[in-house]
Amino acid sequence: MSSEPPQPPVDASHPAGKAFAAPAWLTRGPDAINQLLLFFDHAPIGLSWREVDEHGGPGKNVVNRRFCELIGLNAEEASSIENVRQITHPDDWVRQQELTAEIYAGKRNGFVLEKRYCRRDGVEIMCELTVVVVRDAAGRVTHHFAMLEDVSARHAAEQELRRSESRWRTYLKIASEILYAITPEGRYKFVSEAWTSKLGHEVAEVIGRHYTEFVHPEDIPLMRDFIAETLNVGVNPGGIEYRVRQKDGQWIWHATTGSAYTDRDNRRAFFGVGRDISIRRRAQEELKLALARREELEQIVNRSPSIVVLWQAEENWPVEYVSQSIRQFGYQPDDFTIRRLSFRGITHPDDRERVGSEVDAHAAAGHHEYSQEYRIVCADCSVRWVDDHTVVRFDVRGNVTHHEGLITDITPRKDAEERERALRERDLRLAGEVQHQLRPHVFPDIGEVEIEALSQASLHIGGDYYDVLPVDDRRWGFVIADVAGKGPAAALMMASCRATLRLCAAGERSAAAVVRRVNRALHGDMPRGMFISLFYGILDLDTNRLTYVRAGHEPALLLRAGGASPVLLSAGGLALGFDEGPVFDAMLEETSVDLGAGDLLALYTDGITEAANAAGEEFGRERLVTTLTGQEQTPLPRVVEKLNRYLRQFSALASRNDDRTLLLVRPR
Repeated sequence: MSSEPPQPPVDASHPAGKAFAAPAWLTRGPDAINQLLLFFDHAPIGLSWREVDEHGGPGKNVVNRRFCELIGLNAEEASSIENVRQITHPDDWVRQQELTAEIYAGKRNGFVLEKRYCRRDGVEIMCELTVVVVRDAAGRVTHHFAMLEDVSARHAAEQELRRSESRWRTYLKIASEILYAITPEGRYKFVSEAWTSKLGHEVAEVIGRHYTEFVHPEDIPLMRDFIAETLNVGVNPGGIEYRVRQKDGQWIWHATTGSAYTDRDNRRAFFGVGRDISIRRRAQEELKLALARREELEQIVNRSPSIVVLWQAEENWPVEYVSQSIRQFGYQPDDFTIRRLSFRGITHPDDRERVGSEVDAHAAAGHHEYSQEYRIVCADCSVRWVDDHTVVRFDVRGNVTHHEGLITDITPRKDAEERERALRERDLRLAGEVQHQLRPHVFPDIGEVEIEALSQASLHIGGDYYDVLPVDDRRWGFVIADVAGKGPAAALMMASCRATLRLCAAGERSAAAVVRRVNRALHGDMPRGMFISLFYGILDLDTNRLTYVRAGHEPALLLRAGGASPVLLSAGGLALGFDEGPVFDAMLEETSVDLGAGDLLALYTDGITEAANAAGEEFGRERLVTTLTGQEQTPLPRVVEKLNRYLRQFSALASRNDDRTLLLVRPR
């Protein structure tokens, strides 16, 4: 098993070819973990790590920039063990494999090895590879770390020292590592000037003192055994790590390699090369801490009653991760991660279209988070209400890649709200049912005319009104009205307007005469600040002539068969209730227009044209015209269905504050 990782994620921006890409758990961590991530990528030494599963299989490997720079491969190339083996000296590769095998056999927890890399650019580099592992309580290896340092300069210097005494003296002065010699009695015979710059003691303060005065008491046995082994074997490149006391009393981590030499008295003495590894040890401890925090976070998430889910922004919302708490709905996490189920699939069928439209609308609007309430169908077919607070992930180009949802069961709250709402709205519902009965449910069978309507109140009861009235045997009245206001007051005025209009319309062929009478009848009972806009037209079936008036209402639309430009029926007039008679009567204009077979007359309230989306943009008359145009051969119920679907999709994220009413009339 190699310390070089197999194929981590890469980024073409890396100076060495590809950049370090951290796993998702690092990038979403707290500030401390983010700082660790920054350190990892920009560390002055090569770093790599990987997780090991419970069966001993290696997981995804991560390498930093310096690791790639040292061996002359980019991150993608370095992820291949075969690529690393090809540039490693054969003798060093055999030794590395032996030491790694001892780790996984439980004989050691790490090793230090000097190895040679024959880079593809022809340069041979000598590096020191340090491997350490983390084990769980059962002794199983869970994480495998490697550190790589360039020791080419030191290695070359050591060779030169053996060739030339003058070069030896030069190296003693310029080497960044601490060089030292220890007598067989364990006392320092020589230390390089780097000791002073690294540890603070003057050279004269160290010479003649026993090494145990500078080594941490807990590490003295390790140092003693290492010196003894080195004197026995001659060269000990494996090295050890131990703590050394600085002059200010602090302990810092050092690593040392050693070799034996014969002193002037023909005795075996110890020569060592020590270097500061505090940064690397700190990185190792920080990584261990980060892993512990991740495990703690996973335990918290899995114990939480809320469900954490990560799903891809693709069709059917495939799930990459879901917490153990999904079991409260009767499902197992594997049901989703192996794609047997999706979250879209367990969403209640009646909510699926709405939830999907809202998700698409939030993504299109670039929202970074949003909340939804919908129903989940449990494994036992029961239904639970959930609150889903979602955070959206984007790639570097701004495209949505994932949604992170925090899903909480709110069924008890919804049940309580439903009970309270049922008690509070019972009377309103009854009033709405009465009002519903006042609207036409089945239109009169007028052979020469097709009729269809759409009516949606923003509350249980609304202020919109439409009707089809018999005037005489060959004339029919068509009316649409909108009471300014909502709720019970608007509904009562709508009912009063309906009754008065039906009474005045019978036998009266003048649309203006009818509306003037209605205005006079309603004016005295109209609450202050309330008014009624109204469009009323009388269609003569023998001539297909429509005589109409517009009392402050939206202009009716006449869409000619064959694709001619739409006509706005916009005769002048004042809304009902503003004036009792003289002004109203003078401003009301009666106009007529001839309809042809297949022409479509659309009467509507402003609840349709003023329906808004999340950005505040209104649906508008142009979209209404576009939806209704070219429908000569389409049955009117299909036309209404198409418009209603378009309106719902357009205003999926906006609250509806006004009633929506549409009356369509088409001569055959």
